[in-house]
Amino acid sequence: MKLKIKYLKSDNIRLGLIMVLLAGFGTVWGQQGDSQQGNSWAGDAQQGDSLAGFLKEAAENNPGLKAKFSGYRAAFERVPQAGSLPDPVLEFGLFIKPMELMDGRQVADIRLMQMSPWFGTLKAAKDEASKMALAKYEEAQSVKNDLYYQVKTSWYQVYRTKQEIIAAEKNLELLRSLERMALIRFKIDGQAAGATNSGGSSGMESSQKTGNSGMTGAAMGNTSATTGTSGRDAGAMSGSQAPMQGGSQGGLVGLLRVQMEIGTLENRLAQLTDQLTTDQVRFNSILNRKPETEVFIADSLMEAPLPGSLAILSDSIVNNPMYKMYEADRLANESRINMVTKMGYPMVGIGLNYSLIQKSPGNTSMMNGKDMIMPMITATLPIYRKKYDAMRLEAGYLRDASAESAQNVRNELTVRYQEAMQQYHDAGRRVGLFRRQSELSEKTITLLTRSFSASGADFEEILRMQQQLLDYEFKKIEAVVDRNVAIATLVSIISLN
Repeated sequence: MKLKIKYLKSDNIRLGLIMVLLAGFGTVWGQQGDSQQGNSWAGDAQQGDSLAGFLKEAAENNPGLKAKFSGYRAAFERVPQAGSLPDPVLEFGLFIKPMELMDGRQVADIRLMQMSPWFGTLKAAKDEASKMALAKYEEAQSVKNDLYYQVKTSWYQVYRTKQEIIAAEKNLELLRSLERMALIRFKIDGQAAGATNSGGSSGMESSQKTGNSGMTGAAMGNTSATTGTSGRDAGAMSGSQAPMQGGSQGGLVGLLRVQMEIGTLENRLAQLTDQLTTDQVRFNSILNRKPETEVFIADSLMEAPLPGSLAILSDSIVNNPMYKMYEADRLANESRINMVTKMGYPMVGIGLNYSLIQKSPGNTSMMNGKDMIMPMITATLPIYRKKYDAMRLEAGYLRDASAESAQNVRNELTVRYQEAMQQYHDAGRRVGLFRRQSELSEKTITLLTRSFSASGADFEEILRMQQQLLDYEFKKIEAVVDRNVAIATLVSIISLN
């Protein structure tokens, strides 16, 4: 009767163990579901605005981008310079002693001259400066494009680390629930072993008393038989205690094992926390903010849409600013060739010479004291042809170099486009795979936990599946981030920022 009561208590403990376990799993996964459902609308609503705000902040504050746009503005200001005529030349000469002329005395000489390049030279120079400014603009756009890509990928990395921390914390809570289960199981096995030991001892005492009272006259004669009986009872006792001791040791092993897993996960959680600090510092440096500034991350990350159909994407590589920069540079050198060719023609100058003449005493000529005005025309003689030939060859080589660079950039962008598409499709498959694997792992853990609560078996399998579930969660987060990074790469290639 005593043993029966003890086993009923053990069954009650098992029932309580099941309830604790299911409550723990339900609470943790319920919190996860509430977090994803209750906060997803806020995260989804704020994600676009938040990321768009970060992109705007980076464009306004990043020093590298500001430097490139300042360079573009400087290049743009060269356009009116290149299309302007040379400054006119004004010469003034004063005779310290007036020069005696036939019709007076010349006191001073004033000359104004305006030089002008050959017809079309200024237009070609202005066109070259415009194309060079366009190349500078496309270079600035390329830096902006790369900056946006860095902001997105860095922001996704912060999101990934934070989500891994959340997953690790939830897994740590589940391991603590398993630790409490293992502790309860260890107590149950210990109580069961104690009950078996006490029941076996009482049975031996009663049998020995009965045997002694029934054999009062032949106690010494039956010593050997009594000894044999007690030996068999001892063997029965040792056999009945062995499973209980093994179960108790198994419970202790499970308890120690789960504590080891908790320690390992706590260490990984500390590493992720340090990684988050590094990721935030990197992100803040891109935005030119203080390193310790907190980075807002939504609770869920929606998949960024593809910027158009795949056929349109593959044909939009020519919109990349790096490709357009080299194309503008090629056109600028084409205009430079035209400009240098016209620079090899004479420059023409038109001017006016004005001479101040005083009257000479005693001179009765009608021209006495009349100032003289003399129109002038001048021209340069570009007879040194080697430098003009060299300038044309230089511009031609630069044009060819720009054309080859543009083709090289297009080839590289084509490869990057294909790699990004491969990453996008692969990440999409991995997201679906690890989502299904996580669901199956959760169901498996629930079934194994019920089995462990009932019989104390499969605890090692529970720990293994728990580690597998955490690994699937990490891989699912990585796949979601990789998919968005692939889309950011595609957007960067075709420059749709």
